Amino acid sequence: MTNPINPLSRSVAGSVSINTEKTQTNKADSSTTSRSNAEDTVSLSQQSQQVSGLQQQLKDSPAIDQAKVDSIKQEIANGNYPLDAEKIAVNLINLEQSLLE
Repeated sequence: MTNPINPLSRSVAGSVSINTEKTQTNKADSSTTSRSNAEDTVSLSQQSQQVSGLQQQLKDSPAIDQAKVDSIKQEIANGNYPLDAEKIAVNLINLEQSLLE
């Protein structure tokens, strides 16, 4: 009798045993691989060590000096903080030009 799904007429039990053998072989290979990985070493370049140090400094420093932000807001609200519109415009143009380069 032929199987319409599997025209080679392989039995289900035979295919299961083949897959089981492959799984056991893969498990043996992975245990060998994990043993060899335990012996591997990693070394960081000087640049990567510097980057790692800078990342740590950034983590340790506060992101925003809220006291300074609040004092500038207060000065702006009181009209005591000088805003130079021309200087702001020049800096915005310079920023835009640097982004296009």
